[in-house]
Order: sequence, then structure tokens, then C-alpha cells
Amino acid sequence: MMADVPVIEFAAATLDSGVTVDLTLDAGELVLIDHGGEQNERVMADAACGLTNPVRGSVRMLGRDWRRLPPDLANALRGRIGHGFRPGAWISYLSVIDNIMLAQLHHTMRPEADIRDEASRLSVAFGLPGVPTGLPSDCAPGDLARADLVRAFMGSPALVILEGPPADLTGALINMIRTVRDRGTAAVWFTLDPDLWHDKAIPASQRCRLRGSVIAAARDRP
Repeated sequence: MMADVPVIEFAAATLDSGVTVDLTLDAGELVLIDHGGEQNERVMADAACGLTNPVRGSVRMLGRDWRRLPPDLANALRGRIGHGFRPGAWISYLSVIDNIMLAQLHHTMRPEADIRDEASRLSVAFGLPGVPTGLPSDCAPGDLARADLVRAFMGSPALVILEGPPADLTGALINMIRTVRDRGTAAVWFTLDPDLWHDKAIPASQRCRLRGSVIAAARDRP
């Protein structure tokens, strides 16, 4: 990871939803974001991954402006992002373990056995007895939520984006975030739960929330 370069930077970035985001997140930082609604969450997550461009301003990942990257480099950079999605973001005809391993198989040269071992370790950390091997439709919602977090933290990502993870997984998620922050991973945690946003047990470096049409650092931090 490049020294002294923010992992993700929204520089007065006005997104498709009309919201402007001012946010700089360095290696090892965690930001909690009260985004005001799932539309804002989706466009902000897409912009962070370089899937959409801001109307004004810029979004940079590891110092690189997404708009100026050729497709092959942009794809490689997305391989540095782990993503915890809202329910339903599974390839239905692949097993859960294949879904979890897919990004690592595509973006890295790691042996498949190493990827499986990491998936198994993360599964236990998130309260699963092992990696689910059935299709997503065969799994209980709670197990899929845990498997989604396993997928998000695979491969020591530079950035992890968490879209409203279930409240009952907060404890395990905090433990995992503490672990990966020591390796320089930054994390964006979206939530609409005011109790969670104010929770002092969550070791957030920053707390941002929507004010009018701007998402920026909040003054009313806990």
C-alpha cells in the first residue's frame, strides 16, 4: 500500500443522487456513515468502487482518480476492495463457497487451497461451523449474512465497504475490524441505526452523517 496516500478520498464529490460527499479515509481508519437512505448508500458505494463517476469533484482510491484509470487497472484496483452487501447479492447458480472464493480466484494467483483455508478461518470467526457449501437458496438468512462478511474480508483488502450489516453480528465485526486495521485495511460502515452510530464500543476514527445534501464529518460525535 502506498505510504501517506489515503485509501479512499471523496473530494467534494457530488454523486448521482445529488448528495455531495467530503471524506478522506486513511489506512487503518474506520468511518461510520449515517447516509440518510439506501439510495445514498448505493451511489456512494458504487462511486467508491469506481463503478460510477461523480457529477462534480473526484473520487480517488489509493491516490488514483477512478475516471483516469484504464479498464484493466481499474479492475485490478477493485480487487483491493472487500464488499459486504445487503441481502441478495449472490450468484444464484454458484455455491456459497464458490461465491466467496470468486474474487480471489479472479484477482490473485493464490493457490485455491490457501483461499479455502482463509475462508474456513473467517467463517469460524463470524460464527459459522465452516464455509457453507450449498447454494445460496439452501442457506438460512443468518448464515448468508455471516458468509457475506467472510467474502468481504477475504484476501487482506485495502478497503472494506459494509452495507448495513446485521446488528447481531456487530461484536464479531468489531473484532474483525480491529484485526484488519492493524494490517492497514480501512473500512466504511454504513448504518441507519442511531444507536449503532453513537455506540462508543465501535472504534470509529470518523463518524459522518447526512446534513442537507452533504455527507461529511459530524460535529455531534459520541
